[in-house]
Amino acid sequence: MTKEVPPLYYNNDTHSFGFSTARSRWPNILATAVKDTELEYSQSKNQDKIDQGKVIAESIKALSKEITENCELTQFKNSSIPSLDSYDETLASMGGCTWLTGPWLFCECYMYRRVDALFKSSSEWLNFDVFNRLKRETFKSSSAGIYELAVRYKQLKEQINAAETLDTETLKLLFEEFVDVSLWGNATDLSLLANASLDSIKSLQGKEARAKSAENILCNDLPLAWDRLLSVPFEERRVDFVLDNAGFEFYTDLILALFMLDAKLTKKVVFHCKTRPWMVSDTMIKDYDIFVQDMLDTSILNEHHAELQHLVESVESYKAKGQFELQDSEFWTGDLDYWNLNSEETKYGGKELWLYFQDSALVIVKGDLNYRKLTGDRHWPRDTPFVTALNKLASSGIHILALRTCKADVCAGLPTGKDEELCELWKSQGNEIGELWCSSGKWAVISYSDGSK
Repeated sequence: MTKEVPPLYYNNDTHSFGFSTARSRWPNILATAVKDTELEYSQSKNQDKIDQGKVIAESIKALSKEITENCELTQFKNSSIPSLDSYDETLASMGGCTWLTGPWLFCECYMYRRVDALFKSSSEWLNFDVFNRLKRETFKSSSAGIYELAVRYKQLKEQINAAETLDTETLKLLFEEFVDVSLWGNATDLSLLANASLDSIKSLQGKEARAKSAENILCNDLPLAWDRLLSVPFEERRVDFVLDNAGFEFYTDLILALFMLDAKLTKKVVFHCKTRPWMVSDTMIKDYDIFVQDMLDTSILNEHHAELQHLVESVESYKAKGQFELQDSEFWTGDLDYWNLNSEETKYGGKELWLYFQDSALVIVKGDLNYRKLTGDRHWPRDTPFVTALNKLASSGIHILALRTCKADVCAGLPTGKDEELCELWKSQGNEIGELWCSSGKWAVISYSDGSK
């Protein structure tokens, strides 16, 4: 794109969510990581693991102290762990930076790689996920929503199977509803799915429920993504998900994927996961296996076993037939933004993913961190068109649908004047900094790019 690229968000900007994140959230996250490491080695009888665990815990404490004391970020100088060279190259190009004044997104990614490198450099801890307990506890605490979605999914699948054909309008409305559940990552605002019958989908009540749920979606390009999906011949129709959080959000993504497969909106779905523990809650391939175990474990989920089993059998069946697949790439936990998904990025996985996505009918990019990487985490005026904020990714040939609840500063695609209106609203509700409405999680965007700009 020709528009001048604005500056990054920095941790010393008092009007940025990065300011409090670096000073409060990061030390809290690291403190929890220390506790979970200590808990793990306290239950071990392996002396090497215990000794290494103690060193790791102390190293995480030292990292937290680096942050609070605003130390310089240091280079990894460790080529044995994938993509750490990229961090070193970026640090060198910046001329260095400190924790409380550096670029928010880079420092955040760097912090998680510092933690991961401690485990990857310790023989007894190579495969330990320091965030696993948090991920599983969050999922278990969502049992009411898990049950409700499983029941609705089974009812809906039975009706889809019983219907000879589903008209396009019904399919589109169902697609919108499942996208909505995936967008917000919860089942508390179910509107269409609360109806037992397909016949009620187009009712006035259904329309009113959808209109209410759409009030906090600030831009909605879903119709463009729908048209794109249907324009691709079914046999060539693959949908890719660049995943965000494990746990219940992963579950809602899976429900959306299953619906698309059941309704023959796509031939295949591929979930793209992280290769390592990341941002506390991001999805790794092993989290899918844990999800399946937990769904069938009656000591964890002791109601609606038939519906839960039906859902697991559905996804496992698609997986066995090659219609559902999980992949991972080192690119997702590098420091590079997604503008590097192009033919020129040959060192850290960007070119491979760019080539792979050329054959995708739709790449659904989930969540806040991925959105920040899509847009470079920069100070775009919030009424900047989404395709402009994508920079050269907008001409990459990748058809992108971003589903994002706003939990960080960067945002694009809003109607003119909407940002100012929300800033005033946020201040009127007793918040000091109006701009921080955008990190509250109360609003969302659904943005599309056809990759041809």
